[in-house]
Amino acid sequence: MNKTRTQAVADNLWGSTALFVCAAFISFIFIHTENATTAGWILYSCGWIPPTGMALWCLAKRQSPGAGGAFSFTLLIVAGLLFWLNHG
Repeated sequence: MNKTRTQAVADNLWGSTALFVCAAFISFIFIHTENATTAGWILYSCGWIPPTGMALWCLAKRQSPGAGGAFSFTLLIVAGLLFWLNHG
């Protein structure tokens, strides 16, 4: 299935949340220093930027965020809760 350029960019922005959560996880678990914990929270916080921008874009276009939006925000909420329970 060929996707339009707009759809490919949207899919990549929705999926970029996983990269930020992965980087924060590595910072929290494997590096495990005070500075790494701070960097982990910064990385996690930056993970909210692409899906929030895409949600606003979908709102402006009056489109449904679809499965990408559900994936991104669910991942951020679950990961944030787990990070907070372990490193809060």
